[in-house]
Amino acid sequence: MDYINGQKTGFFLDQKYNRRAAASLAKGKTVLDCFTHTGAFGLNCAMAGAAHVNSVDISESAVAMAKANAELNGLTGNMTFTCADVFALLTKMAEEKRHDYDYIILDPPAFTKDRTTVHNAYNGYKEINLKAMKLLPRGGYLATCSCSHFMGDELFRKMLADAARDAKVSLRQIEARTQSPDHPILWNVRETDYLKFYLFQVV
Repeated sequence: MDYINGQKTGFFLDQKYNRRAAASLAKGKTVLDCFTHTGAFGLNCAMAGAAHVNSVDISESAVAMAKANAELNGLTGNMTFTCADVFALLTKMAEEKRHDYDYIILDPPAFTKDRTTVHNAYNGYKEINLKAMKLLPRGGYLATCSCSHFMGDELFRKMLADAARDAKVSLRQIEARTQSPDHPILWNVRETDYLKFYLFQVV
């Protein structure tokens, strides 16, 4: 972790149990770990027996950090690392109608930190989820989340439904989760209810 130049605290401990849940589906799967940052989702999937994990981030320093973490954990044998814009990568793969992966993980940064940009954020979330759904084979798995308080759960679910409709797929929900208990949700402080995490099977 880079405590000086990294994003926020560097490791996003609010996702720690969600990473475990995502890893529970990974055995034998070919995984595309998008917006990998330190590689935590991908590392957990590789540790759980994924056939292969490709971890992608637009930041060269993040990719280098994720690769170093894989080396520290002895996981380089079934992991690769790609420095790329996730939006551009998913677009290219969708245009080529590729189905290289049977498990895609989307853990993007917050697309909105302001009420005035929620519409743009909605479109951004929909774009990556729609393309992921198109790329996955029937029976494939999707882990997707949003850490933006302003992208509430009801709106996030609507976006996922719209994306599934446009991708012409159905979703079987496996789990709906939120942040870990050490990031408590206080009912009198709405901003504390921010993390949405879903596991789906495309059917």
